[in-house]
Amino acid sequence: MMDLLFTKEPVMDDELLRYLYQRLIRSASGSSTRGCKFADGVIALIYFLAVLSDRSPRWAADKRNWPLWLRRVLPCPSYSQLIRRLKSVAVERLIAQINGELRDRLPRSGLKCCDGKALVVGGFSKDPDAHRGKIPDGWGRGYKLHVIVDSLGAIETFAITPLNSGEATVARKLVGPLDLRGTVMRADANYDSNALYAAVAARGGRLLATRRKPGRGLGHGAHHPDRLRAVAELEGDPAQLKAHLRERACVERHLGHLTNLPFGLSPLPNFVRRLRRVSLWALAKNTLYHLHANLRLPNAKAA
Repeated sequence: MMDLLFTKEPVMDDELLRYLYQRLIRSASGSSTRGCKFADGVIALIYFLAVLSDRSPRWAADKRNWPLWLRRVLPCPSYSQLIRRLKSVAVERLIAQINGELRDRLPRSGLKCCDGKALVVGGFSKDPDAHRGKIPDGWGRGYKLHVIVDSLGAIETFAITPLNSGEATVARKLVGPLDLRGTVMRADANYDSNALYAAVAARGGRLLATRRKPGRGLGHGAHHPDRLRAVAELEGDPAQLKAHLRERACVERHLGHLTNLPFGLSPLPNFVRRLRRVSLWALAKNTLYHLHANLRLPNAKAA
């Protein structure tokens, strides 16, 4: 399947920032919170500058760190104003709105995949929201990014939780608002849950997940019909299992894009701690990812 994120020449960071300036400032859609001197769009744009550069909000609140063209056209709030406004629901809602707009412009397919990615913090971190949990090479402490990704690249929805959260449990909440009619969702053994099979079926889709111990019995409990069907297909036909593993790999590929782009969701900086800050940081990173994907579509623009 064609990878729509890499069908055009590279996109520069300044190109991303200029689009966000047009969307948040020039279009006058970044409305101002009542009683505030600076519009929500100004606060969001400065935060995007920090996230784009992998720097702290304190760094972004210093106008000397801005591109020359931006210094001339944008007022600069103080650091205390910036931090106070970043805690507001209005600014977070504005960033989420832009992320939704950019995501909805991307093409879709009938295949979705779900997965989780650990966001580990240092062993000496005092962050009370960061919990201990399983990571690929053992145990760690931090957070987990849970995503449902379209095979063509759009991140349909995501959530940040402490690292010890169960992937199937979070996935049930993520599929709740989605329209999955005619969709197959592929997943690994962490998502082999009757409750998740039922949640996906309730939204009109079908879940296919491998089992932790294939070939074993199912016990005497009741099982969702889609789970029984998935067991029969994936364990009864090696060709279908091979196809499942190949198609499920799309989530690994797109998580790789999300985390390996120059402005991508790399390991959490030491100034991104507590669940609220990590969630806002991940939301901004997802927005940049979707903007980058829009700008790289053939014969298409994000604007």
